[in-house]
Amino acid sequence: MNAENAEKIRIHCFGLRTALRGAVADAIRRSPILDAVESPAEADAILVDGCFHEAEGGGPPSPAQFPGIPWIVLSVPAGDRAPGGSFAAEVAGREAALIGETERWCVLRCAAFGEELAWSTRYETAGALYTAWQPEGAPWVAVADVVSLVERVLVSNDRWGSAFDVTGPAVVSLPSACEMLEEVHGRPVPYVQLDEGTLAEAMEQVGFDPRYAAERAGYMVWTTSEPCRALSPVLEHALGRPPAALADYLVTAARSSIAVSG
Repeated sequence: MNAENAEKIRIHCFGLRTALRGAVADAIRRSPILDAVESPAEADAILVDGCFHEAEGGGPPSPAQFPGIPWIVLSVPAGDRAPGGSFAAEVAGREAALIGETERWCVLRCAAFGEELAWSTRYETAGALYTAWQPEGAPWVAVADVVSLVERVLVSNDRWGSAFDVTGPAVVSLPSACEMLEEVHGRPVPYVQLDEGTLAEAMEQVGFDPRYAAERAGYMVWTTSEPCRALSPVLEHALGRPPAALADYLVTAARSSIAVSG
C-alpha cells in the first residue's frame, strides 16, 4: 500500500463505540485514501476498537482468517497500569491477544475522544451533566485526527509493529468543557461527578445492559485518571500540524449527538 495507488484502501471497522461510529464514518467518507467496507473479507486493512462490547456481536474476527491483512487496534491509554479486573485492563488484554495473532499490526492507545464527551450531553439530567468522567478531564482527541493517523499508518508502512499514545493538544477539565457546552443549551450546564458504581447503576435503570453500563463507567473513570493525562506528540509529528483542540469541535459534535437522539 502506498500513496501512489490509484484505488482507495478498503478498511473494515469492527466494534466501534456507539459515540464514535458516526464521526468515524464521516471521516472515512471524506478521506481521499480510505473506503469503508462491510465485510473483513473485502478489506485491505482492519480497524478494530479494543473497547468493543461483546454483546453486540461477539469478539472481532480472527486475524488467522485473514492472513496478510494489517490490523490497527484502538486501545486505551496506560492499560498496563490499570487495576486488575477493570475494563481498561480487559482492553489491554484484548490488544495483546490481537497483535499476538497477526504479523502486521499497529496499536493506537487513544485518549478519551471528544466525541464521547459530546455524546454524554445526550443524557443531560435536570439541566446538569451527571457523569463518571473525573473533574480533571483528559487530553481529549478528535476522531478526525485519529482517522488521519490511520491513513498515515497505512500509506507509510513504517509504523507496523509499534504502539503509540495518541492525545489531543491539551488536558481540558470537565468544568471547562461544560462552559463550552453552554453554547449548545443557551444556559449553564453544571458538571456533577458520579462514582463508577453510581453511574453504572443509573445506566441500568434506564435500560442499558449491565455489563455495558459497567464497562462505560469504568472507561470514563480510567481515561480521566492521572495516568491518562500525559500529552503525546504523536499526532502533531504524524500530521504535520497540532491536533484539533476540544474547543474546535465539541459544540458541533454535541449538537450532532443531540440531533441523533432527538
